[in-house]
Amino acid sequence: MHQPAWVSAYEALAEQTVQESQAPGVIIGINQHGDSLYRKAYGYRDAERKWAITPDTVMGLASVTKSFTCMAIMQLQEAGKLSVHDPVVAYLPEFRTPDQACTERMTIHHFMTHSAGIPPLPVDMLAVKNSLFDTIPEEDNPIHRFIKKEQQKPIRTHADLLEVLAHVQYELLGEPGQHFSYSNECYALLGAIVERVSGKPYDVYVKEHILAPADMRSSTFLLGDLPRFPEVTTIYHKRDNHGKLEVYPDFDWEEGPAVMAAGHLNSTVRDMLNYAEIFRTGGCVGKERILSAESVRQMTLPHVVCNYKKHYGYGLMVEPNYYGGTLLKHGGAIKGVAAHLAIVPERGLTAVVLANLIGTPVEKLALTALNLIEGRAAAEPLTKYEDYCVSPERFQAYVGDYASGEGMNVSVTVEEGALVLTNHTALFPNEKGLKYPLLPIAENYFLAQMDGSELTVGFANQADGQAKAVSVGYRQIPRVSLTKPEV
Repeated sequence: MHQPAWVSAYEALAEQTVQESQAPGVIIGINQHGDSLYRKAYGYRDAERKWAITPDTVMGLASVTKSFTCMAIMQLQEAGKLSVHDPVVAYLPEFRTPDQACTERMTIHHFMTHSAGIPPLPVDMLAVKNSLFDTIPEEDNPIHRFIKKEQQKPIRTHADLLEVLAHVQYELLGEPGQHFSYSNECYALLGAIVERVSGKPYDVYVKEHILAPADMRSSTFLLGDLPRFPEVTTIYHKRDNHGKLEVYPDFDWEEGPAVMAAGHLNSTVRDMLNYAEIFRTGGCVGKERILSAESVRQMTLPHVVCNYKKHYGYGLMVEPNYYGGTLLKHGGAIKGVAAHLAIVPERGLTAVVLANLIGTPVEKLALTALNLIEGRAAAEPLTKYEDYCVSPERFQAYVGDYASGEGMNVSVTVEEGALVLTNHTALFPNEKGLKYPLLPIAENYFLAQMDGSELTVGFANQADGQAKAVSVGYRQIPRVSLTKPEV
């Protein structure tokens, strides 16, 4: 069978990318117009036993789960059981934030678009067993800064989640709809809404209304289901071994029953390419209609700006001007998981990349393939950046220390006339202390080069022009103190 010209160029780049990432296993699947265009495995689902990874290997999806949660909400809206513009408290009356008047203005739409105004919080840590956060030293654990000791408890149910959330000490970022800040807690609560409105446990509802009709036979939220599948990946993690990072198998999968709607579905490339058909076709997988065309349209609108020239729909990032089409995408990252879903509906392209090591550049692998398939240069950037000048005096408005409830901890300083971001986050000890020069690209937006990838860093300003938060990784990290500029 004749191999398309782009394949050899792609595989040389992919091989190098996977090798540099140290990922034990990566699987890539691409369809066009519903038919298989490309399948390729790199490495193993179990590196120690040399067991092959295939399109039928069950792997984690992490936050790619979020589009399933939004799809469930849209189905319930179609059934007349809710509206995305309803207040959250109409379904979760015990939901509390530090500003109850603001709370009552938060809608399901705000939760789906991460625009409710809730900053990154540590509540998810209490809800996830075997979390990456379990490796943080006690003194660096943000839980103790936000939740009084007597109010800390394991979160096993949505009722537990709502109770702990009511006692967290923080400030809202602003009015609902004003700021984008990625929130796992909001998505966990969307799962609670699905449960209350449908009368079924969240995972049961999704299985019956999405997984089963989409013929996703190897997809499950429950770790107890994994032994019944013939192919399940081993998950891997990195640790410091005398100054050198080593990859090792970690047999404790993350598990969080109360927050599964935020990122705990497990699936395969084969199943996920079935799921991607819903967005390619306007709601159908084969002859099964999962969602109305109008609901798909609403999910894929660029509802809010989530970063420089980037938009978020409902559980999906939306690039509305992708070379004459629309790029729908979402990634996921938890322990033992790197996942990426990409869809260009107008051109019938759907792509899924899954890996068994967090930090594997799965988005790069997906977008490089799309570039080459469509005749573009492999490294053609998704976003074009413009030259922009900022006076050194303006830099002082951004200087400071920033810390979030998810454990992110960074500082911004001026060094040799340039703005520099320094990472102090204990969660990633191998990156602690690393400095990243910030190149201005627009008002309040800068570009940093991290691990060979471009990362956009934004600042949210107060009325006096001083930065009140820095946006890194789609999270608004609040400012906690003012650092004096270096002389």
